[in-house]
Amino acid sequence: ENILYGEYLINAQGEDVVAGIRTPQPIFRMKEVLPAAYDKFLQNVEKLEHYFKDMQDVEFTVEKGKLWMLQCRNGKRTGTA
Repeated sequence: ENILYGEYLINAQGEDVVAGIRTPQPIFRMKEVLPAAYDKFLQNVEKLEHYFKDMQDVEFTVEKGKLWMLQCRNGKRTGTA
């Protein structure tokens, strides 16, 4: 199934997720809070997956409304995928 899957946090650092301090929200909810950054994020993910010819695991941040793509790598799949 070709759908965008992921999570995001507002006003948080990566450590907040790793330490379990904060609970991330589904990525699709980002569209409600940061619509311009979300649209740009979708465009970038599409370009990355087309370029690498594989799904991508992407890390990003949004600062003052601007999207910053931090890194990407080929995504991991389950055995049935």
